[in-house]
Amino acid sequence: MKKILSGLLAALVFVTGTAFAQSTGNEVKLKMTISQPTLFDPKKQDTFTGSVDDKSGTTSLKVVCSAGAAGKFGIGRVNESCEVSGKGFIKNPNNPSQTLLRINYNGGFTVDGKKDGYTDATTLVSNYERAGYLSAENSSFKGSLTMMPEKPSASARALGDLVIKKFAETATGTKAKEFDKRIDSVRFNDFMVPQVGLGSSQSCTWTGDLIYAYVNEAWQGSFTVKCGNETFKLEGNMPLVDAPAGSNHQQEYRLNLVVANKGNGDPFAAADPFATVDGVIGTIQLKNAGRDVEGVFENVTVTGDLKGTGVPLELTRSLGQIMLVFARTFFGA
Repeated sequence: MKKILSGLLAALVFVTGTAFAQSTGNEVKLKMTISQPTLFDPKKQDTFTGSVDDKSGTTSLKVVCSAGAAGKFGIGRVNESCEVSGKGFIKNPNNPSQTLLRINYNGGFTVDGKKDGYTDATTLVSNYERAGYLSAENSSFKGSLTMMPEKPSASARALGDLVIKKFAETATGTKAKEFDKRIDSVRFNDFMVPQVGLGSSQSCTWTGDLIYAYVNEAWQGSFTVKCGNETFKLEGNMPLVDAPAGSNHQQEYRLNLVVANKGNGDPFAAADPFATVDGVIGTIQLKNAGRDVEGVFENVTVTGDLKGTGVPLELTRSLGQIMLVFARTFFGA
């Protein structure tokens, strides 16, 4: 599989200890540090250390993954295994600087090569500690994903066809005849991200597709997300652009997910910093260092923000956690 994430190695947060940065409203702060020695030595492991922070709490995780999506001599696909560990802290709504340990994360997941990338999420454990009147609980993530399958789902293929059709309508001449019709995809199957651990918090469940279309070198997404009793239809994209001149980073990864209105959502629209529509937008700064293989760098430092409008904070937070937990598949070598 072509490495499609030359600049998409970003979207998450790393905070040391419990001195967390403060977020306000429906904003989620993201940072991440990435080390990918498997680019040059497949016997080593890649490490993704990050956190997701907002006014309700902070999730801090370390994800350590093996290398490889292809088998020996490129024949077949081998399993990709990741170990996950970390902690989740809740914040006092009346005094956000006051935090309590609420969740211990452990376990991991395997992208099953024999099942075309099937990934069971229930092996990701989230055990809640007692906090005041909040009870202890043994829990886990729910559902599954299908990571980069050789045969994308019908819905992923349909989304890819829409992207290609849109491109064909605007392309002319030789370019129109020779554009790349391949896609890579990630399918979310009732994938539930556990809630942060406050008494009023709700878990969010994601169903839908995220595809990478080679024709325009951008991710496109279409999801149904249920948080508590509310359900949202989200459509949008995640293009990569060069950083403005004079920046201390090389690229900016932009997210624009819009709440679709009766099927009128446009998954092909570029992120608009002045948009007032409901959804989740974000700009993540990507600073690359070290050696690279086809634009995928050995070391990456990421900072950024996600901002939700007209959607629950839990939805915005869960999107950041998805990116963090599955950083090896979404943003790695």
